[in-house]
Amino acid sequence: MSVQRRDYGDLLVLMALACFTLWYLMDAISVSSQVQNLLLILPLSVLVLAIIALEFVLRLKHGTLFRASDEEEPLYRTLPVVGLFAVYVLSLETLGFDIATVAFIALFLVLKGERNWLLLAGFSVAFGLGTAFFFSQMLPYPMTLLLLPS
Repeated sequence: MSVQRRDYGDLLVLMALACFTLWYLMDAISVSSQVQNLLLILPLSVLVLAIIALEFVLRLKHGTLFRASDEEEPLYRTLPVVGLFAVYVLSLETLGFDIATVAFIALFLVLKGERNWLLLAGFSVAFGLGTAFFFSQMLPYPMTLLLLPS
């Protein structure tokens, strides 16, 4: 007879994300509370906190806040993702943020079992290039990009 135990991992991730968001927002306000400096940070912080609160309420309502699990995810399923992330970080300067991000997302989806190649390619390219374009426009310093204009 196996004994099920409660998994508090999801709750801890939500709490950590909320704490980090609040800390980052308070730190940004303490540095400069001018509207133009908080134009991006404040709305995104409020959005992130609202999503966390919604997730918390929905999980509480459906009774899935604490997952019941009788086994942990084995290490051999986690290590490839950690390795892939390390390769991603190391390849950013060589491949460029745009191509490295597209490749990372595609390979991550393959590792997690996605087999629909149209969805895999479409999502990876759209999200990866969209993210690279967003950061290249928002950050005040140049980024290494291969496809997108820098």
